Amino acid sequence: MINDSSDDQLMVTLAENPELNTIWALTSALFSLGGIMSVFTTGYLMKVYGLKSSILMHAAILIVGTGISCLSDQAQSYEMLIFGRVIVGVAVGSGNVLVPIYISEISPVALRGALGTLPTTMFILGMIIATTLGLPYVMGNEQQWPLYLALHLVPVLVMCAGLSFCPESPRQLFARNAETDAAQKALIWLRKSNDVQEELLAIQAERDREKVGHQLSLLGLFRDPFLRSALWLCVVPMIAMHTSGFSCLSFYSTFIFSASGLSPLNSIYASLGLWTTFLFMNLTSLVLVDRNGRRVLLLTSHVGVLISLGFLVLTINLTKQGFVGSAYGSVTCIFAFIVFHGLSLMSVPWILGAELFTQEARPAAMMFVSIVCWGTELVAILLFPLVIAQAGEFTFCIFIGFIVLTGSFTFWALPETKGSSMEEIQTLLQVRFDKNK
Repeated sequence: MINDSSDDQLMVTLAENPELNTIWALTSALFSLGGIMSVFTTGYLMKVYGLKSSILMHAAILIVGTGISCLSDQAQSYEMLIFGRVIVGVAVGSGNVLVPIYISEISPVALRGALGTLPTTMFILGMIIATTLGLPYVMGNEQQWPLYLALHLVPVLVMCAGLSFCPESPRQLFARNAETDAAQKALIWLRKSNDVQEELLAIQAERDREKVGHQLSLLGLFRDPFLRSALWLCVVPMIAMHTSGFSCLSFYSTFIFSASGLSPLNSIYASLGLWTTFLFMNLTSLVLVDRNGRRVLLLTSHVGVLISLGFLVLTINLTKQGFVGSAYGSVTCIFAFIVFHGLSLMSVPWILGAELFTQEARPAAMMFVSIVCWGTELVAILLFPLVIAQAGEFTFCIFIGFIVLTGSFTFWALPETKGSSMEEIQTLLQVRFDKNK
């Protein structure tokens, strides 16, 4: 479609036309930009309408954006496709903030970590389905791509139908208007038990301890030294998510597999296997995150990713020198990278962002964490093709450097939060902060 609607009407592939390459890159980049834009309105909507209603509103925005993108084929307008992707990016970016907070606030302490990995699990499952349906002989062709693009409305509509039967977060009900009765009813529904007084009192105690009594802005978050220190504990693991090279290896995995000697179709199959492996490791994380803890999983991921990238640099270099079989070593290293990255680096940063802050600071903290996520992903995706063209396989040494830095910070600064209520986590962080003054 982009080919047909371009000015010169050249029927060539993206790789053969700089103009089409630019349009394609812009389409991908503006999706991430939409994600960054969303965080500036998400906090306000959550404050006014609550978590549940805000999620449903952004689902409606996603439906509109998808409709515009799908109609771009009929209109032969790549501008519509780009605009639609920006709107979808806004909705997805808001979901990255709202959904982890909602899950964190409604989950019992013993399951908060496991349930916090579910958004990532669903994302990976979606990538597997998308990769499968995107095969050329399925729906990844000129005739069926608009329908292929519209299919992600199915889980959105299912979510809207299911969420309509769920209650608002009890913490939100308490924080907005001190709706004690409504919060109690929501807790009873969520816990399937009438014995919720202890948890309700804990929510009341958190509200009483809050410093300002209302939702903090980003500026207010940065002005408070204690909250700044807690913010670093969320931001650094989030930086590690993308500066480890995940975005680049996932977006360009098919290209890397092709460079390793696999045929184009087998490279797609290998990428599908990569996402399947990632899903398995994320499900493993779901089991381990409340058993072994956030900190342990993050440190294990850092060590495994560091070793995988080191051997990837070595095997790619050996392949260039003509060593037989080293190309398959590169494929193995990529799979090993995904195994260790999927263990925690994709999910735990979102869990930390939702559980390390009080009710008043949580929305602003999650907004900033989301900005960091989308921003680092955008920079990594845009710069990777340029850097690898100059530095080749040694580009991954940059990722190794970042992993060493973020891993060192995690080792020295991040406390363990497994099995702790949000109130207990605040006490732990305050003690550590006072000790380090």
